Amino acid sequence: MRHEFLDHHREGNSLVHRMDPRLKLFLMIGFILVVVMTPYSEKVRFLYLAVLPLLLMGLSGISLWHFFTKLLRIYPMIFLITFLIPFFPTDGGHPIRIGGIPVYQEGIQKFLLINMKSVLALFISIVLTTTTDFNRLLKAMERVRIPGIVVATLAFMYRFIFLIIDEAERMLMAFQSRYIHLPVWTRLKMVATQIGVLFIRTYERGERVHLAMEARGFTGSVRVLNDLVWTRRDTVWLVLCALYLGMAFRV
Repeated sequence: MRHEFLDHHREGNSLVHRMDPRLKLFLMIGFILVVVMTPYSEKVRFLYLAVLPLLLMGLSGISLWHFFTKLLRIYPMIFLITFLIPFFPTDGGHPIRIGGIPVYQEGIQKFLLINMKSVLALFISIVLTTTTDFNRLLKAMERVRIPGIVVATLAFMYRFIFLIIDEAERMLMAFQSRYIHLPVWTRLKMVATQIGVLFIRTYERGERVHLAMEARGFTGSVRVLNDLVWTRRDTVWLVLCALYLGMAFRV
């Protein structure tokens, strides 16, 4: 497959690449929980927490620009969801007029809080997904007792999203080669038809894959060539990261 998604930098020999995927999973969950529990008033704590993902990025041996470009692909969606919050009144809030437009201080605080927490959570998630083979990550989820239906859904979603992209690109190429000069309304109707056709093809492919997997005895378990091995180094990393996150409440 020629599409790049999560595995572009999965092959590496850095300290972060050699971490057990279960350690990275525990680290991400613990980090996000601490970030979520941090109130707006603790601004220094946000700076303190930002050190960990930046440190892991540096130890991974991957360009920081690569991580930031991934963040820039996702962050605009969060910004579009939250940028109107400062303009909505709150109970007892007094507006501040900027160019005649009322802006509420409590809304600004909520906007900044949501965005700071989202950026930190995205950073640690990007580090996890960029430096870990997706199959090993799924195996780690299975080992930590995440429900099998969730693991299987993620596995199929990741594997078949590339096939859907290829199918959509072939349909788009065929459309562009046959219909060059058409009114906008006609183009929209044909695009809607293509979306329906793509859905039907995807559904039929899913049925064929399901029958093929049943015929081969698929049990829902994720299989990897190299099994996960927890080392002493992973234990040291786990203790250090736990101490680091625990110290965040004292900052």
